[in-house]
Amino acid sequence: MDSLKRMVIFSHVAETRSFSAAARKLGIARSAVSRHIALLEQSVGVRLLNRSTRSVSLTEAGQTYYRSCALIVAEAETASRRISQLRDEPAGTLKVAGPTSFGSQLATLAGRFMQQYPALHIELLLDDRVVDMVRDSIDVSIRVGWLSDTTLVARQLCESPRLLCASPGYLERHGRPESPSRLADHECIIFSLLPTPHQWTFSKNGRQENIHVKGRMKTNSATAVRALILDGSGIAPLSNFLVGDDIRAGRLVHLLPDHDCGSAGIYAVYQDRRYQQARVRLFIDFIQERMQALI
Repeated sequence: MDSLKRMVIFSHVAETRSFSAAARKLGIARSAVSRHIALLEQSVGVRLLNRSTRSVSLTEAGQTYYRSCALIVAEAETASRRISQLRDEPAGTLKVAGPTSFGSQLATLAGRFMQQYPALHIELLLDDRVVDMVRDSIDVSIRVGWLSDTTLVARQLCESPRLLCASPGYLERHGRPESPSRLADHECIIFSLLPTPHQWTFSKNGRQENIHVKGRMKTNSATAVRALILDGSGIAPLSNFLVGDDIRAGRLVHLLPDHDCGSAGIYAVYQDRRYQQARVRLFIDFIQERMQALI
């Protein structure tokens, strides 16, 4: 780094033919310029500048060295500009991870964001497992549910209420539970990623009720839970973003609507807020602003 700094200082002296002018341009003391030039000449082992009380000129070795320095300094400045553009403007490739259960909504949001920025590419990775963001070089991970302790930075985007649902066909065969306690008589689909898979919590008028449920089907996929209740295999609470359209279309029935089943937080997780690139910051702002319309 010292060598590069001295090349920059030398290039400015060579271009201005003045220690004082180079010092003003660099915003440092003239004595600092003289010291760095002396150290540079010492390191390369030849005199690079002819000095007099009134002028500075390049020696033959200095002219050769300056041509190489100018190329190196120009490359360094180009690299700095490119890094600044990545920091300040959405460009390059943004790698986004998310669960399959939120895949269609996330894909819609990512597509709309990409349309705004022609220089941006997005790689969308959908997986129900919690990805290793460092190993997989993920910029942003969208997570639904409950976050475990992590060294990463998390920003809550919104919450999606959980709705207890069953298909009309299931209700025709097994009847409709009129209270949370009657769920003990029903086939419940167990979603293993819930904090307490076999204990469902309901609240009404400030009163909370914990119900132990049982079921023959257990899965770690919210998408699979939705498929099972649509097929009439049982009852389960799922986030509104997964079943809202099904309820409106009549494919599913919202059960116990006067009871609150809780909600699932939706989070954007990223690695370090100090060096956050524009594409990461703007993407998170973008999806948070538009999330409510899709949830």
